[in-house]
Amino acid sequence: MAATQDEAALLSDRQLAMLAGEAAFGRGVEYYREGMVVGWNRKGATITADVEGSERYRVVLKLSKRGLDGGCDCPASEGIDFCKHCVATALAYRADQAEQTRLTEGDAAERIRAYLQQMDKPSLVEALQSLIENDPVLRQQWSLRADAVLGVLDHKALKKRITAAFPINRDLYRYGQVRAYFARAEAVVDQLAEQAPQLPADKCLTLVDYALSRMARALETIDDSGGFRFHCEATLQTLHVQTVTRLDWSPDKLAAYLYDKAFGGGEDLYPEIPDAYEEALGEAGMAAYHARLQRAWDALPELPAKAGWSEQYRYIRLRDPLFKHAEAAGDLPAMLALYRKTASNERDCLDAAELCIAHEAWDQVEPWLTRAKKAASDQHPHQQIERQRLEVRLQLQRGEAEAAAALQWDIYRHTQRLEDYRQLVAKASEHGLAVDYRQRARDWLVDRLDQSSESSFGWAPRTADSLLEIHLFEGRLAEAQALCAERAVSFWLLLQLAQVLKDPDESLPLYLRLVRHMVRQTNNQGYRDGIALLEELRDTLDTSAQRQAFEQALMQLRTEFKQKRNFITWLNEAFPA
Repeated sequence: MAATQDEAALLSDRQLAMLAGEAAFGRGVEYYREGMVVGWNRKGATITADVEGSERYRVVLKLSKRGLDGGCDCPASEGIDFCKHCVATALAYRADQAEQTRLTEGDAAERIRAYLQQMDKPSLVEALQSLIENDPVLRQQWSLRADAVLGVLDHKALKKRITAAFPINRDLYRYGQVRAYFARAEAVVDQLAEQAPQLPADKCLTLVDYALSRMARALETIDDSGGFRFHCEATLQTLHVQTVTRLDWSPDKLAAYLYDKAFGGGEDLYPEIPDAYEEALGEAGMAAYHARLQRAWDALPELPAKAGWSEQYRYIRLRDPLFKHAEAAGDLPAMLALYRKTASNERDCLDAAELCIAHEAWDQVEPWLTRAKKAASDQHPHQQIERQRLEVRLQLQRGEAEAAAALQWDIYRHTQRLEDYRQLVAKASEHGLAVDYRQRARDWLVDRLDQSSESSFGWAPRTADSLLEIHLFEGRLAEAQALCAERAVSFWLLLQLAQVLKDPDESLPLYLRLVRHMVRQTNNQGYRDGIALLEELRDTLDTSAQRQAFEQALMQLRTEFKQKRNFITWLNEAFPA
């Protein structure tokens, strides 16, 4: 119960100083601040407490209408005088009552805390035990805590609990089922993390490995698309790194262990190996791990030309950390040696060629491009273009500008990408070539406009779009307008043209064309986008004639799309008639 106003007066600093004297009061304040009051209890008007000093002393205080009185079994009090221990006890009681008052006036959580603090120990134990017994997750958590405190939780007991925490073959797929499953498992995983520092590192590592493998087996029949396992997974992975760091194994033994985890079939269970374990491995351990990788790599034959993905995957997983290691050292020969074993793959040959260029090893570029050409596949036409782009760079390095421009022209004819066109004309201009590639590209595209077949590369732009891109890039706005008047072009290019035209008289028909396109999408987003375009157009109008033409266009849209109710509603809100 919170202290009354009368109690507050009895327990004031002034009253305590009068009872104990200034010197004893000052020492009592120090004892209270230093936390020397071990605990207090009130029964009726009597407050009892134990206070640490040169020994532990027993304090008894009594509150009554006549005032505060008390004594202690220390030599200074002998159960009669109000000593420094009595002062410390009174201050502890007073602070606790003030906290109770604050909690009582607080929110629901604080009032519950105030109530719990008033309960005696047997009542608290009974209430808590009832809650624990009726909640499986709480029962699991408190059972583990109890076993740990009571000293009956050991390595074998934890393993049994891990087994029970991850039952297998459950065929769970509903969110509620999976959530409850991993909620129970979290209690054991958290307890393992809590107890890990007290366990020998090697035994703890065995438990963490077992928990990870057990969880992986459980997930074979659990649909955890909701990610309820993530807490267990993250906790176990962090614990694994911490435990490995505690091991006193030799660098070779630790490297062998991590290599087995990385390539033993359960690599997805662990953090990235070896990067996550760099501190644990140290310089010697990292060297031992990479040496083990290198031995495994050297034992592999060259990757067959038509190897399946599973076979390729093993090569890639061995090669990538070795490549990263060599790259950090700037060791080009080592990096190229890794690529040679998988050179039946066009992608690797191209990467090796680009690597040579980056290191200015121009004498090694052509052999890699030749190997890439031999390994080329019709399934990856974009890699052919990538190879040709590298060939262009090699030809320019050799001073073969005309050949480079001719090859760049071939590239553009396949891709019809503006960037390839820009590189083409830049090379022709920079090297003063006689061929007018600007005109050649425009003529070629115009000739293709009426051809029924488009580029064999399905990802190439439509011819009309490619020609419009060039017109916009070159600033040929009149030609761009004429093309758009005759041909269907992509929305974003038409918008780009509308936005660069300075004269609203010219841009208005294009904006209206864009708006009609958006409204015909027959969805609310299209309606809003169309109105946004009209607002953009309105902000460019300068003359009364242009504004009048804009109003007439709005009337046409209202008539044309009168059945599009949402569009008409939003149009009228944006442009009141």
